[in-house]
Amino acid sequence: MDTLKIINDDCLTAPAHIPDESVDLGIFDPPFGIGEGGFDRHYKRDSTHVIGGYCEAPQEYVAYYQWTLKWMKEAQRVLKPTGSMYVVMGHSNLRAVLNAAAVLGLHEINHAIWKFNFGVYTKKKYVTSHYHVLYYGKDKQPTFNTYCRFGSQEVAYQGGKRVYQDLEDVFVIPKDNKPGEGKNQNKLPNALIQKMIQYSSNPGDMVCDFFMGNFTTAYVARNIGRKVCGFEINTAAFDIHMPKVRDLPIGAGLSDLRDVVNMTPDRQGEPVTDKELEEITTLFNSLRAKGVSKGQISRELMAKQQRGRFAIKNIIDRLRDDGLLLEDAKSKPAPDLIHSLFGEA
Repeated sequence: MDTLKIINDDCLTAPAHIPDESVDLGIFDPPFGIGEGGFDRHYKRDSTHVIGGYCEAPQEYVAYYQWTLKWMKEAQRVLKPTGSMYVVMGHSNLRAVLNAAAVLGLHEINHAIWKFNFGVYTKKKYVTSHYHVLYYGKDKQPTFNTYCRFGSQEVAYQGGKRVYQDLEDVFVIPKDNKPGEGKNQNKLPNALIQKMIQYSSNPGDMVCDFFMGNFTTAYVARNIGRKVCGFEINTAAFDIHMPKVRDLPIGAGLSDLRDVVNMTPDRQGEPVTDKELEEITTLFNSLRAKGVSKGQISRELMAKQQRGRFAIKNIIDRLRDDGLLLEDAKSKPAPDLIHSLFGEA
């Protein structure tokens, strides 16, 4: 299939456009069935740059469920066995998506939350400032690149592993603010779409979106080296965005992605031996006596012992509790204490 094939049509009236099992990743932000076409008056925003022609979904639940079941069945058809799909939804018709996925036998891998920076102000109920992000696999083990954005040993500024924090199922990502640009009624931020694409596909894979809207999926996917297919029923949106996407060179943004160094320690998970404890004690005290910082010592030990940051920290804490480590250059552990624990060197 072409590297870029987006049709100005309804995904349910022209399904043959996408062959069976040809898509690696689907990203779907369907109309919520809540009258989004009139959202401007709620947000009190300037609608001058909002693209007209927004197509609503059925607002009555049964009709919405039946419509959802049809398009999700098509999504299931086009996914490869290792493929996956994300569905971004509000709470109003969430159960329609959950029920449709269950009927189709899709595997729910995660039910994540996207927390954004503002919602519609309300007086008699809580302000909605999140959407649901449903992550499904056609099979139980779809493509997932755990270390595509952060390495296994990268530490966050406030502590903890960066990859762990990025993998938490609450995505705190602000909405894009692009005043003066033509946009559809609702636009997902580039950062949210890129996160999904990076984790759940590889360069050269096919990414599909049945509801292109602002073409965010197309822009982001093409920019980081993915092929794109899908539909946009709104001719006005299609005519604005399709030429721009077509002119964007595939992979133009790959060089801007972080260079992730994923050093997985060779001895990760192995038991700590007495010999290793003695080696760590000797090296730590030798470097500390020379005035080397504890942070640098920890990095030296990680490289030498081929263990992760947290494993080294736990070992150092254990040795410190036993009184074996120099806390500064003026103190030294008693030799007989070392010998009593490890024996003669």
